[in-house]
Amino acid sequence: STWGSILFFILMRYCFVAVVSSPEKLEEYVHHHDNIWPEVSGGLRKAGILKLTIHNVPNTLQLIMFIETEGDLTIEQATGPGSAYLQDGRAKEWEEMMATQYHSGWTVCPLIHT
Repeated sequence: STWGSILFFILMRYCFVAVVSSPEKLEEYVHHHDNIWPEVSGGLRKAGILKLTIHNVPNTLQLIMFIETEGDLTIEQATGPGSAYLQDGRAKEWEEMMATQYHSGWTVCPLIHT
C-alpha cells in the first residue's frame, strides 16, 4: 500500500492571561474585538498567526488568549518588538491601546499537560 505524500504540519501553541480593569472596560474591549481593525487581523495572519481566540472567564474580568503560529515561528518573532506586524502603524496603535486602556499586558501561561 502506498501512502503517497505525507505532509507534516508543525505549529506552536501559546496561552496567555490578562485582567481587564473594570466591567465597563470589558464591554468596550469586547466591542473593539467585534470590530477589529483590518490592519490588525490581516497583519496577524501575515505574521504567521494561524488562530487567535480570546475568552472571558465567566463572572470575572479575566481574559484567556490562545494563539497558534505556523511552523517553529515564535510569538515574539510574529508580534514582538521589531516584528513586521508592529511595523504597521495601525497594528502598533491597536496593541498599545489594548495594553494601556484595557489590561496591562498578557502573561504567558506555562503548559502543564497535553
